Amino acid sequence: MGSFIAHAQMAGNKLNADSSRFIELREVKIDAKQKSIHQSLQSFFKANNASTLEEIMNRLPEISFVRRGPYGMDPTIRSLNGGQINTLVDGMRIYGACTDKMDPATIYIEPMNLENIQVQTGNSGFLSGSSIGGTINLKVAEPDYRQAKQISGSLSSGYQSAANGWFKSLLLNYASGKWAFRASGTYRRNDDYRIGGGEHINFSQFEKVNYSFSAKYRYNQYTFLKADFLGDDGWNIGYPALPMDVGYAAARIGSISIESENRNKTLYKWSAKLYANRIKHFMDDTHRPDVPVHMDMPGISKTIGAYADGEWKLNHNQSLLLRADLASTYLKATMTMYQPGQLPMYMLTWPDHRKYQSGVSASWVNNFDSLWRLQLNGRMDIINYRLISADAKEEISILGYPDASRNDLLKNFSAQISRKLNETLKASFSIGYAERVPTGSELYGFYLFNSQDNFDYIGNPQLLNETSFQAEGSLVFHKAANRFQLTAYYKNIQNYITGLFDPSLTSMTIGAEGVKSYINIPGAILKGVELSAVVNQVKYWQLVSTLRYTYGRSNENVPLPLIPPLKNVSSVRFQPGRFSAQMEYEAASSQYRINTDAGEDVTEGYFLLHARLGYVMDIFKCTTSIQFGMENIFDKLYHEHQDWGNIPRPGRNIYVQLKISF
Repeated sequence: MGSFIAHAQMAGNKLNADSSRFIELREVKIDAKQKSIHQSLQSFFKANNASTLEEIMNRLPEISFVRRGPYGMDPTIRSLNGGQINTLVDGMRIYGACTDKMDPATIYIEPMNLENIQVQTGNSGFLSGSSIGGTINLKVAEPDYRQAKQISGSLSSGYQSAANGWFKSLLLNYASGKWAFRASGTYRRNDDYRIGGGEHINFSQFEKVNYSFSAKYRYNQYTFLKADFLGDDGWNIGYPALPMDVGYAAARIGSISIESENRNKTLYKWSAKLYANRIKHFMDDTHRPDVPVHMDMPGISKTIGAYADGEWKLNHNQSLLLRADLASTYLKATMTMYQPGQLPMYMLTWPDHRKYQSGVSASWVNNFDSLWRLQLNGRMDIINYRLISADAKEEISILGYPDASRNDLLKNFSAQISRKLNETLKASFSIGYAERVPTGSELYGFYLFNSQDNFDYIGNPQLLNETSFQAEGSLVFHKAANRFQLTAYYKNIQNYITGLFDPSLTSMTIGAEGVKSYINIPGAILKGVELSAVVNQVKYWQLVSTLRYTYGRSNENVPLPLIPPLKNVSSVRFQPGRFSAQMEYEAASSQYRINTDAGEDVTEGYFLLHARLGYVMDIFKCTTSIQFGMENIFDKLYHEHQDWGNIPRPGRNIYVQLKISF
């Protein structure tokens, strides 16, 4: 039967098996010969057919989200986000066009678009781009030659009560001879959602449509050519934790690529891709009551880039991965204020600038014997920032920076050693050094309002690069269909970038408490532990559980902001055949370690209970799946620590889903 797979594994040499997670989303046919530990996590990361990408990713122990509303949540890897991590789509760099981080790359992708989610943490997360926090790569689904039918696909529809939300999707796959095509479309509409107790959260609605098309040509037995296009349009998007909403957000993402794999050759796998994307984003306050000054705030992001990589078998024990990539990104955002009785006031909130990036990386693996394994990773990047208009240069010069261009050489390297202790137990340990360059907002941002701490922020072109010394260890137990993994990590970040109140500057946002400038502080420390377990000990029964805890502080022993508390998600599933029943709970402790300068207060702990039912049947040669569930059964009023403005999350939510596969 069709199912969704979630698993952690090594994908070639690109992913480190002990510091990565590889989440399979593409629908596949599973028979008894194919079942393995990786299928045992099915339906845990895919709670229901209408799950958003954020809902799926949030169940991973490494990932959490900064939430400003139910749409466009900002992903973090072990509490690092923004420019501290890479978020890629099929290896492509995409930068949001919003100065308020309303549009991370993840909002332009639907689970229907994806084959898998690759999460690289620890000391291998910089191979696709210099990073101190890791990489999330959203691998786009490809046309499938393996289908028994020439035309196949699925149709889904569903309803969720908490936001009066509707979900519809369509997937089509066509394969004939050397050609295969794949097309998909998804539509979502949510009203203002209801929280525990019955109250509705104003300005939490959204509507969007997502569509994609892929064509694949089999040149020969080993080589394929592929073209992809993905579009996403959202409108009337509410952000209850912010003073403005989004009138529209649109993405156009395209690429052409070639890839080859022949295990009989020394260069057994290689690929190359050329891509381009454009993001348009328009903030809107016209639906907000009592707005003292109406503002238009459009932003645009354009990126073109290319990459090539290859994997070599050096000998029976050794392999080598090489990657080269380059990209050019243009960013610009403006604000026009319409004050009654005065001429409109115009300024650049992101002075138009361009970022040029080029880099090379390598990963060498040596399996000394059946027990010991060594992996060495390295990467270098050359990054150039420059302002590209006279207006941009003039605006930044007002802040005392006559020359705001910069060139940076970034260096990253790591080493990991792992050993099988016995047939079921493996231990690994890695150390590394990584660097990251400041973002456009940190360098050039001009009076960017932060509603969490109620300050305007301005950039600093003279910021130093953040650097990180890091260590990570893991212990993995794997026997039959049971798996346990314990991971501990430590990061010592130097030149940590944060905001500092500048009393010499006057705020521009009405009601703001002042202005903060981005500065470097000497350092910060992040450390934590993660545990995941999959147990299939009894027939038809499955237990999946994840637990995470992160501790962060500055060099002056001040808690870092937006650090989530201890959290556990556990699921018990009973599936004797076509019928399935699942009980699931989420629990988080209170967070008392807060940073009041960042606008934080104490967050109370919570306990949530969810129930899910499913049934699969065959009707007219189609596989029909019906899902029913109730989330937050006790209608708990709660919010998570990374939720801006303490905006409560949805209360009791009843959903029903229908999916027909043909």
